[in-house]
Amino acid sequence: MQLGAIVRIPRTVKNLQRLREIVGVVVAYGFGDLVARLELEGTVELATRLFRSRRERRERIVYTTEERIRMALEELGPTFVKLGQILATRPDVVPMSLVVELRKLQDAVPPFGSAEARRSVETALGRPMTEVFAEFDDAPVAAASIAQVHRARLRSGEEVAVKVRRPGLEQVIATDLEILRGLAALLEQNAPELRPYAPRELVEEFAAAIGREIDLGLEAANMERFARNFAGDPHVHVPIVYPQASAASVLTMEFVRAAKVRDRAALEAAGIDTKKLAAIGVEFCLKQVFEHHFFHADPHPGNLFVLPGEVLVPIDMGMMGTIDAALVDGLLELLVGVLLRDAGQIVRLFERQGLVDERIDRARLERDVGDFLDRYASVPIGQVNVAALIGTLFEILQRHRVRVPPALLLIGKALATVDGMARDLDPTLDPIEAIRPYVLRAWLRRLADPRFLARDWIEFANDTATALTSFPRDVHAILTELRRGDLALRVQAEGLDTLVREQARSANRSALALLVGATTLGSAWLLASGVGPALGPLPITAWLGIAGLLLAGSGFWILAYGVLRSGRF
Repeated sequence: MQLGAIVRIPRTVKNLQRLREIVGVVVAYGFGDLVARLELEGTVELATRLFRSRRERRERIVYTTEERIRMALEELGPTFVKLGQILATRPDVVPMSLVVELRKLQDAVPPFGSAEARRSVETALGRPMTEVFAEFDDAPVAAASIAQVHRARLRSGEEVAVKVRRPGLEQVIATDLEILRGLAALLEQNAPELRPYAPRELVEEFAAAIGREIDLGLEAANMERFARNFAGDPHVHVPIVYPQASAASVLTMEFVRAAKVRDRAALEAAGIDTKKLAAIGVEFCLKQVFEHHFFHADPHPGNLFVLPGEVLVPIDMGMMGTIDAALVDGLLELLVGVLLRDAGQIVRLFERQGLVDERIDRARLERDVGDFLDRYASVPIGQVNVAALIGTLFEILQRHRVRVPPALLLIGKALATVDGMARDLDPTLDPIEAIRPYVLRAWLRRLADPRFLARDWIEFANDTATALTSFPRDVHAILTELRRGDLALRVQAEGLDTLVREQARSANRSALALLVGATTLGSAWLLASGVGPALGPLPITAWLGIAGLLLAGSGFWILAYGVLRSGRF
């Protein structure tokens, strides 16, 4: 195996074994050319031997490139499944066709043994199981790549769900991240067309995201914050967290017996009004973004349950998003521009937010956004697909190199997912009409806020105050450098170097002309004076005059040649 290029991957046995496995799966799904570009030819040969029969079976069915990428990530395990899920939120990095496919990633894997689960809980809590739980079901009620969930009962009597992280998961992820960092460096080195996408930066962003997601202590804090945000809302119930029975690798929460949001039969059996529930679901999503600025970034149907009375029960809060007030204002302006079909307002927003640079073709961007708005304006009411609408908008922004903030991408994904669930509950729902009143109310509240109207002046005042505060310090520093003689002024102007060279050349010619003239006059006087001791047939002054005339003549011809060559007099 030729691993010399991967100098950034520590050469442990575990890493090399995992690398062989990764490369083997990549080759098996038809991406051997990429492996060859990374200078792993030996690995390709090994993988070909290991996976030939598997590849031959799969070649009987034609898969798209996007499908093969998704299947390869699923086969490679939890780290790569999470990587795919992160990429599914980045239409600014990967094509929308791949984004749509990656959203299908399955996160269901076989459960690990109950003995391992019990041992993990006792190690995390530092106590025997019997001191914490009166009951603990060995059969998990759900299992995923990060953790699995067991039903249990606390000694105090509460029925709870115990989420237990997979044993050894941190080590598996650490190994995969080491390999991904090395492969990202190789991609930047050997695939120049991928450098604009900054593979190494993406890996670091992913490392931070998966680190947060596997920290069940952080998930507990997210749930408590989410519960505070929706306190008093009769249509949202967040399961109670039990900190005394939780840790970084174990999360104990209230066990809620509720129907899944897409189980229509169970919803109807519980007497739940699905049309009302759909409208509540849309408002639930909008509140998170525009009021709380803290939102569930992965609200897929498996993470949302329903209690009688149209009460939503969100779970699995390892992946959350935050958004600051400035971005909320920008998002409101964007949605208002979409609702009012004002392409100019949308492009001006991009410029004000600093999302485009001076090289952008503004007229073309505005025309493309206008065409996009006109296209969806002609779609009949109730047939607008929010996921497709957002996907098309992101494709336009990607084509024009508009830098979309990651939080906005997560919000787009969340809106598209909630829209899909709402449309399943109420096929007659018009998502644009459902969003319009809320967005316009929020926008009007913003317009009534003096701080919002004065935001540009406030920003200018803050910048001015900062400059005035630092001015005395800057002046003191300049004066100190002046006293020390360390201050240097450097000026660079267009064409200044050329001008300086021409001026120097002209001065040199003038000096040479004066020297030639003076030498000629002096030599002529010496030649004509005829004084001094004789040196052969002529006086010594005459000989000096002749030498001076010869030297002056040489200087004249040098000066003439320089002038003729430059073409300037």
